[in-house]
Amino acid sequence: MSEDFEKALLRWDKEPGRLNMTHKIAQAMLNRTYPQGNEVLLDYGTGTGLIALEFYHSVKKIVAVDSSKEMLTFLQKKLDADSITTIEPLEWSIGGDLQKLPRFDIIIVSLTLHHVMDTTLAAEVFYSLLNPGGTIAVADLDPDEGESHGPEMIVHNGFVRADLREIFRKAGFTTIQFDTVATLTKMSSKTGVVKEFPIFLMIAHNSGKSHLE
Repeated sequence: MSEDFEKALLRWDKEPGRLNMTHKIAQAMLNRTYPQGNEVLLDYGTGTGLIALEFYHSVKKIVAVDSSKEMLTFLQKKLDADSITTIEPLEWSIGGDLQKLPRFDIIIVSLTLHHVMDTTLAAEVFYSLLNPGGTIAVADLDPDEGESHGPEMIVHNGFVRADLREIFRKAGFTTIQFDTVATLTKMSSKTGVVKEFPIFLMIAHNSGKSHLE
């Protein structure tokens, strides 16, 4: 990891607006997943671990996965500095070897699903990784016509909640609920004007049945 990239991540981790947003998302996730202290949790797309670090006191173990080695190296330095041993950074992404992962009681995904092009595959993989009775919490953006990302970014331009509900229902998830929990304050890539993009939280449960049934 280059010194410049590490400095950029340090600034990222300390930006007040981002910290406020991630705290709101994390608290909403905590309040809706009801961890009891004995759960194994997957944080998919952990980045610098801001949300994982709000969960680690409340669960037994966190596997914090990301596709970026640099992000994971930065997270490991944070964990070492605070002597945190219950968060395990791991390089992995949807489509990777599932044998690298255990099964989980809780899965959290914050502002990452829109980067996964095959949403149906993601839902099926998450379902297969979740223990029966387990809970997934997905925070992401409502449709934004591409304003929250530049045209060079290959992402979903947010999600229609009803469409996402159906994708996860077909994967086997039940009791799927949505709430608006935070906003992303960012300059529109189309107008150049700073605006607020709503962030929803979707909560769903593993019913214990195969999505093929």
